[in-house]
Amino acid sequence: MIRRVSLIASIVIFLIAAAAVTIRIVAAPSAGRAASERLGMVYPAVIAHRGASYLAPEATAPAYILARELGADYLELDVQRTSDGVLIAHHDDSFERNTDVAERFPSRAKNRVADFTLAEVKSLDAGSWFNALHPDRARRAYRGLKILTLEEVIAIASAAGRPVGLYIESKGPEMYPGIEQEIVGTLALRGRLDPRRLVFQSFSRESLKAFAKAAPAVPRTYLVDEKMERDSGWNGLVGAAAEIGTGMGPVGYVAYPWNLGRAHRAGLVVHVYTVNAPWQFSLLNFFGADGFFSDRCDLLMEYYGRKPAAAPGDILEKFNY
Repeated sequence: MIRRVSLIASIVIFLIAAAAVTIRIVAAPSAGRAASERLGMVYPAVIAHRGASYLAPEATAPAYILARELGADYLELDVQRTSDGVLIAHHDDSFERNTDVAERFPSRAKNRVADFTLAEVKSLDAGSWFNALHPDRARRAYRGLKILTLEEVIAIASAAGRPVGLYIESKGPEMYPGIEQEIVGTLALRGRLDPRRLVFQSFSRESLKAFAKAAPAVPRTYLVDEKMERDSGWNGLVGAAAEIGTGMGPVGYVAYPWNLGRAHRAGLVVHVYTVNAPWQFSLLNFFGADGFFSDRCDLLMEYYGRKPAAAPGDILEKFNY
């Protein structure tokens, strides 16, 4: 009986080991590393999704300062344009979810970002919602935080004592003709058009083509969600990404090792979004991810064995938050 149990256990262990080896071969992680190195991109990459957005209101100054000081490789942001032509960092199509726009401009609460001037945008409170939703992470200094311009995010990244990259998405680019050229122009003016510390990203092929024309040396990531994968098929998306960019950004639900392997074999870097739990880091890293977009850059740094210089609370207090 003991011999039989031992034999079964040995077979199970062998099958698990064989499956693990097969997954790694299929995922081709070495090709992802090689692609990252060829492009001068950080590997593996810690991409702070709208800053350290678990610990501070997304896309605000403390979120980006905290991510910078924790050691994130890239500060991630979505860029849109105000009605008077200023580029700002904001994710949603409207301001309704995470500002006091309903109190400030009740008749326009559902209006899109492009319907507001910069002065109106700057009058909004972009921090109090976080305190109300997350009392365990609330801070008095978060009340009244302002939405940032692209130039202000650039300034935060540039104030670091080390190289900090920017990972910029053109958000709803069909609503903002020419926004890619404006983004590139702003970065160039501020001396931040460095392909080693900059990545453009979009769900739009046309937007990525515009970025390629305006700044061909800068890496470009084709973002992919579940619907796109169902509608176009992974192989078709890989082909499109290889044609218009240098990488793919799949949602975690489609980041299977065989999918990542196909992308790697096409010479593409793969950064998976939005991944926040250590077990997810472990699983998807094993599947071959070259880095992650994460709200928890603090945990991702720890997972990669990169100890921050200070605790998040101490960093926030140092910068008066």
